Amino acid sequence: MSQTHDTADRRRQDEEPLVSLEDVEVHFEKNQGLFDFFEEPEVVRAVDGISLDIEENDVLALVGESGCGKSTLGKTSIGLQRPTAGTVRYRGQDVWAAKDGRGDVDIPFDEIRSSLQIIHQDPGSSLNPNQRIVDILAQPIKLTHPDVGPTERRERIYSLLERVGMNPAADFADRYPHQLSGGEQQRVALARALLMNPDLILADEAISALDVSLRVEMMDLMLDLQEDFDTSFVFISHDLSNARYFAEHGNGRIGVMYLGELVEVGRAEQLIEDPGHPYTNVLRWATPDLALHADGASEPPMRKIDIPDPVDPPSGCRFHTRCPEAREACREACPALEGETGAHRTACFRNQPDHEYWDSAPLED
Repeated sequence: MSQTHDTADRRRQDEEPLVSLEDVEVHFEKNQGLFDFFEEPEVVRAVDGISLDIEENDVLALVGESGCGKSTLGKTSIGLQRPTAGTVRYRGQDVWAAKDGRGDVDIPFDEIRSSLQIIHQDPGSSLNPNQRIVDILAQPIKLTHPDVGPTERRERIYSLLERVGMNPAADFADRYPHQLSGGEQQRVALARALLMNPDLILADEAISALDVSLRVEMMDLMLDLQEDFDTSFVFISHDLSNARYFAEHGNGRIGVMYLGELVEVGRAEQLIEDPGHPYTNVLRWATPDLALHADGASEPPMRKIDIPDPVDPPSGCRFHTRCPEAREACREACPALEGETGAHRTACFRNQPDHEYWDSAPLED
């Protein structure tokens, strides 16, 4: 690990996390059909017992298959989704206690929500189609700096539009969202989030709708602005190569999710080059852009393709039904995410040399 990494990790260990999630669960009732009205509703375990810290000026890229719970976890971390169980804290303040007015509230909920922002996958749906760009961007300034007059407000908007690559700003400020390209709309959404002076921005599949040629450009822009605005990012993607790029260039981590659980967290280079969880190896195999292809394997490194039902996830390790390394112990017990905070952490018995896993029988197909 580099000296820069060592210094950053020591600093983070001495500070209170920006956002802290402890044993967080988010369960949803599955939509029922017309004839299921009198039956007990089925529950989807979107997030199931995750503990995670997000630090000041941090970068965390969450990756996993569609439906693994990464977007739900991201929205829970910024106070947009109330957890079913567990605790979410912002600078030590319980977010939902602040929302409900329970106990001693040191940080009001409105301040928390202003500090935790989101950029959506489809920026067009989050921008008011009936407002000009200058009016859309004026709203956060009015909220955070109500004493700023119209002239100074427009100057700030122009300056930020140019900073996000929309030059000259005057050509874009008076347009409406539909008059912009998808990439330009995403830049406006990023500018709007930054005008709230946030401590954390959730980029929820924020580059997936862009042309491939624009994705790296957008990721570089977000990371450049992170330096200027002193913010953290939770970056969500189904593409491991994008997660790797963002985490590597942002000196951050990748978190791998599977069926509502966090199965591996670590620095991008270590997690990609030497994955500790078999599911991470599956993601490597499915991402040709990494130029790894799981050590040249022509078949996916798993026993079966089908993803289990999140309403009724497998017992023990949830990946054991697909894992080529699974043994009887994996069916019976669920591995915890092992390792020190800030280090490479993996939820797999294979990383515990004294575990009974090694004496149990391999699972048969």
